Amino acid sequence: MNRKYVYLLLVILGTSFWGISFSLVKMTVQYTSQSVLLFYKFAIAALVLSIIFFRQLKQIDCAVWKAGMITGAALMAGTSLQTMAIKHTSVSNAAFLSGLATLLIPILKMTLYRKQVSPKIWFACIVALVGLYMVAVQDGFTLRSGDIWAIAGAVAFSFYIIYVGKYATAEKVIPSVITMMTCCAVGSAVMAIFDTQSVWIPLHADFWWGILFIALPATAFMYAVSNTAQRYIGDEGVAIAYLFEPIFAAVAGVYLLNEHLTVNTFIGGGLIILAMFISEYNFPGRKLTVKQANI
Repeated sequence: MNRKYVYLLLVILGTSFWGISFSLVKMTVQYTSQSVLLFYKFAIAALVLSIIFFRQLKQIDCAVWKAGMITGAALMAGTSLQTMAIKHTSVSNAAFLSGLATLLIPILKMTLYRKQVSPKIWFACIVALVGLYMVAVQDGFTLRSGDIWAIAGAVAFSFYIIYVGKYATAEKVIPSVITMMTCCAVGSAVMAIFDTQSVWIPLHADFWWGILFIALPATAFMYAVSNTAQRYIGDEGVAIAYLFEPIFAAVAGVYLLNEHLTVNTFIGGGLIILAMFISEYNFPGRKLTVKQANI
């Protein structure tokens, strides 16, 4: 199988971990502050990746640290804003508005970097957003006060994906991910120090089981795979693949929270899969594929 499609499948697998971890985040954050949760999430991920890829640590230089700090700042902002949004708005609103990153990426590329975006990518983004709306927004969409946090988080995630495409190199992807996770862990620790709700060592066992899943498959695995995959499937392809998260979250909700799947969930999921097909398929007659280039 083409390496490109192997990575695409791995990213989709990673979104399943994201979908499952959503319920775990809701569970673990009640035992401590948001900042402490994020600290353990990124610190454990950085530590495990450093152990597994110990030999690649020697590749970390000033350029890698620069890439890690820039992408880490955007990731930290997006993660914090998204978590804040979930606290102050409905889950459906937060999921839909966070998905706007898919459409923001080609817009930012055109306005800030003067990059041309293939028409099929625009069409795929719109189809994906319609699918996301059907999956995430089951009972109507009403703007709430916390929605501004979700929109801000979508902007931050858009810059994160663009920065990964700009700064990550094919030879030093894992070192860049490790430095990114380290920077996020340090930033979270600093915020936790000034957070009066911080509990550094939660005593409830559910917190530690939950944080291990959040930190390992949903963070260490997912970001290592997605940052590597971005070299092959492009910024927009990764962003569209991320929209599989609410599909897996809905399925996980059936088993973990006794929720029910609806017709809209199946139709929306089908549209997201269709959008992925549109973005990857080389249509005959015109060469529509836009190869990823350094910004």
